[in-house]
Amino acid sequence: MPPVRVLCVTPFGPAGKGGIDRLYNYFREFMEKNRVAGIDLHFARSRGDASGNWWIASFPLILATIGLELARFRPDIVHINFATGGSLPRKYAILKLARAFGARTIVHFHGQFIEDQVTARTIPGRLFASIARQADCVVALGKVHADAFERIGVPRERIMIVPNGIPDFAADLVLPKPDAGALAILFSGLLTENKGMHVLIPALARLRQTTDTWHCTVAGNGDVQHFTQMAREAGLDGKMTFTGWIEANDMLALMREADVVVLPSRTEALPLSLIEGACAGAALVATDVGNVRDIVHEGTNGILVARNPEAIASALLKLAADRPELQDMQIASRQIYLQHFTISAFAERLRDIYTRVARDSRP
Repeated sequence: MPPVRVLCVTPFGPAGKGGIDRLYNYFREFMEKNRVAGIDLHFARSRGDASGNWWIASFPLILATIGLELARFRPDIVHINFATGGSLPRKYAILKLARAFGARTIVHFHGQFIEDQVTARTIPGRLFASIARQADCVVALGKVHADAFERIGVPRERIMIVPNGIPDFAADLVLPKPDAGALAILFSGLLTENKGMHVLIPALARLRQTTDTWHCTVAGNGDVQHFTQMAREAGLDGKMTFTGWIEANDMLALMREADVVVLPSRTEALPLSLIEGACAGAALVATDVGNVRDIVHEGTNGILVARNPEAIASALLKLAADRPELQDMQIASRQIYLQHFTISAFAERLRDIYTRVARDSRP
């Protein structure tokens, strides 16, 4: 049996800086290092470097490049990773192009589920539903999204759940982490209102009114200058460090040092930053959105919070004041990672899906 030829489409390819690209860089490295048989894996990017709506001007060239790769490589499967917003028209066009070349299609969802727009039949909602319904297989990150895909008309047998996975970068870490005197809090992600910086900074200002034995590192790109100024105006000079964008190894080093990883997002799918925090034995404080419950088990390895400063401050204060409970959560986080979110489990699930989808298409 010849290997299954797979063209995997991510925003910027495995060298990209975003969460989806980082996930597939891990996947590519695992497949190459372990010489996984039966899969011939190639990558394509779905967008250029243009920001905002300028992607519209560059997309015809991107689509032509994908078309050339389809003609040259002749994949059995095109694995399209998509979210919402501007991603929808791009991924719809790529899906149609892949089908025109006779490839089977897998769509892998990483964004905010817009079921309300599907019901209202808005243009984004219709694009979203069409992408999901036309694909040969839909990959959801957890049961919450799997159930939602079924509600919008995707047959259950075409929906597969594949949680994100990452390499184990903390196998040598001794847990629980030692008490260094100050609670080490880490935020990892894009600095935007959606990720929660507008509520995290007021939460930390409120926390400081009760205890000063903590420090928060904010690691990620975005509007760093704006939020640095916001923290300064909130009286958090010396209590917050903004790193800007940093290399992956530096980010993982911060994860190893963190007592708590916090992520007060408005929307999420299954964020890598929380999986990385669990791998590194950090307690997790996050909003209950998307599939976050799959990684944050309330009262076991973290605390699910409402998206407001009072709730976030209260959760952080609880962990700062109760070191034994914090340490129990750190140990539990590591176990949850090992049970569900390793890169080997992620790769094996995808390999099984590739094999099944290709088998269904072959005579």
